[in-house]
Amino acid sequence: MGLKNRQENFIEELYHEMFTKLYIFAKKELGDSSISEEAVQETFVIACIKIDNLMDSPNPKGWLVNTLKNVIRNIKQSKSYCSRLLLSQVEIDTLSEPGQEEDLDPEFLYSGLVSKEAFWLLKRITIDNCSMLEVAEELGITLEACKKRVQRAKANFRKKYF
Repeated sequence: MGLKNRQENFIEELYHEMFTKLYIFAKKELGDSSISEEAVQETFVIACIKIDNLMDSPNPKGWLVNTLKNVIRNIKQSKSYCSRLLLSQVEIDTLSEPGQEEDLDPEFLYSGLVSKEAFWLLKRITIDNCSMLEVAEELGITLEACKKRVQRAKANFRKKYF
């Protein structure tokens, strides 16, 4: 069996053994099932990229857990940063003088970072503290479709901004 086949089998065995355990850990830390699943998937993407490090590790399962912890930390930092960024926009709007709102249009400030729809979704969830269900009802879509859109909006924001 060639090196590539051994690597694939190694990852596949770890995936089958560890996915559920890693998912449960991520769900406990992040509280959101779709983001938790993404975090575990990202962990395995990193494992595939760094397969030599993983296979050389004396404790591959521990390596995966530590990688997941780093992924979770990055997700929390990104989420915190996005929240602070959006909240700073609200503070700027609050502090602006009457008639200056046009100068501080969030769509203008964040064009190039996210689309109008993505900004609206993130704003409704983060600043307006709407539930996913409320936003889904406003858009006339299912809850799962709304979660997917929010997930994509966050991913696009992270990809463009970080």
